[in-house]
Amino acid sequence: MFQPLTMPARLIIAGMLLSWQPIAFAQVQGMQAFDNRLEGTNVHPHALQDFTLIALHRDFRPFKQSATLHVRFFLPQIASSPDRKVFVEAAELLDSFHYSMQAKSSSAWKDGNWNVFGPWPTQDVIDRLSLEATNIGVLAGYRVGNDPPVYLPVDVYEKEGQPSVRAYTFHFITGQDLQSLDVTVTDAAGRMMNVGKPQLRCKRNNCKLFAAGSTGSFPLDMSSLPAGEYHVKLLGHIPGNLTPTSMDIVVFHHP
Repeated sequence: MFQPLTMPARLIIAGMLLSWQPIAFAQVQGMQAFDNRLEGTNVHPHALQDFTLIALHRDFRPFKQSATLHVRFFLPQIASSPDRKVFVEAAELLDSFHYSMQAKSSSAWKDGNWNVFGPWPTQDVIDRLSLEATNIGVLAGYRVGNDPPVYLPVDVYEKEGQPSVRAYTFHFITGQDLQSLDVTVTDAAGRMMNVGKPQLRCKRNNCKLFAAGSTGSFPLDMSSLPAGEYHVKLLGHIPGNLTPTSMDIVVFHHP
């Protein structure tokens, strides 16, 4: 017969669960080197920018423990340059362990083609920290010299398949309280693109849609646009402040 736990027993179990978190963190503290990546926990800077992009997903398939993940992205044809750097990285959407993954530099990336980073086994770090799939964000892109990075939407999956989501999902951290957020899309020549824009607005006066330091997200369907480089501009309105905060995100869209 089932016997309900006494109060001391419940307190012991609760204490065990709370104490497990720092133990798990200590086991993977610092960055560990694997064949194709650095992964572990890393110190995050305390000073927040107005906006920080932390993930750009095309399709993110849920996964469980002991999964082997892959990250797929389209890399456009880029002028040959010794200063070109392709990056694939991951972090927590809501930070708790300061989790970080950084793909190692590779000469195997193919311009004008789909590329896949992997294998990325979750048992090495993600499982040991008990991180949920819903709290993992992945960001890929390239940078040439000191030019701004160009971000490449990613598919994250275990098994190969066609992406099921048409809209991109942008995940960001805001350094300011935001009452509303306007999103616009222009092409490389600065022409405004007609795409469905998310409604990101707090309807009450001086309310907070996104609090400073929090992670926000929005979908953006660019599937109707031809392939090419676009600028996604974020314009955030701060409660009680007439001066907005902004960020320009350069994205290469490949239908």
